[in-house]
Amino acid sequence: QQQQQQQQQQQTFIGSVIIEPLLLGAGGMKFVDPLWQRALMDIAKSKSVPIIFDEVASGLFRLGVSSSREILQSNPDIAAYAKLLTGGLLPLSVTLASEDIFNAFWGETKAEALLHGHSYTAHPVGCVSALHSLETYEHLFQSRTLLTSSGDIDENNNEISSTDSHGNLPLSNYFDQGQVAQLSQCSIVQQSMSLGTVVAVTIQLQDGQGGGYGALSKTQPIVKILHDKGLYARPLGNVVYIMVSPLTSKVECSRLCDILLETLQEFS
Repeated sequence: QQQQQQQQQQQTFIGSVIIEPLLLGAGGMKFVDPLWQRALMDIAKSKSVPIIFDEVASGLFRLGVSSSREILQSNPDIAAYAKLLTGGLLPLSVTLASEDIFNAFWGETKAEALLHGHSYTAHPVGCVSALHSLETYEHLFQSRTLLTSSGDIDENNNEISSTDSHGNLPLSNYFDQGQVAQLSQCSIVQQSMSLGTVVAVTIQLQDGQGGGYGALSKTQPIVKILHDKGLYARPLGNVVYIMVSPLTSKVECSRLCDILLETLQEFS
């Protein structure tokens, strides 16, 4: 009995599982295996551990769907959104919660409340910008749901995949996968991947050279040349990535990929 009490005292309690679904933004623009994240969510749910989605960077059609839950086929308990919430124009964020989580903090006293907030909560200019952005995305959503047969294109000339067996929203393919594959064939490239409005290229490192943010010496010269050519990419360690708007046409995405390929070949 004493041993059991000691084990209970040493037991670790997990308050929540926080994930950046599908795409680790600050982690270096790394794409994550969705099956692994879905398995993690299933385990957390089986233990009644709340799941939090950080979709500040990846939400609202950044990855070709309104939320990563459409790909993972599982709902979080809490989710945070920003950036594309206002079209990237103004700072504003929103936190959504399930009814169970919301009711846990519902009450008439401060002791029951979740006291969080900041100086720019619901500031009018940001809210107006968000309303306009969400209306634009809603129009995009509605037009895409009407184009469900394979090979159809939306008003921005982006291919629309058909809905799956569950009737979920089709995924927009902004970047041509053949062009993305060409990027990976450059000698200085370790891998290239794209999903939705994001294309990320990982640059090869020399043996013994660490990755992460300390590897900017490999990517900053590439990004500088891209800027000179009018392509505004960003380096994160040894990763060079491009993000376009959900309203960007496939023709423009193809042009950007051509510039990126040309530049990478110059460094190869």
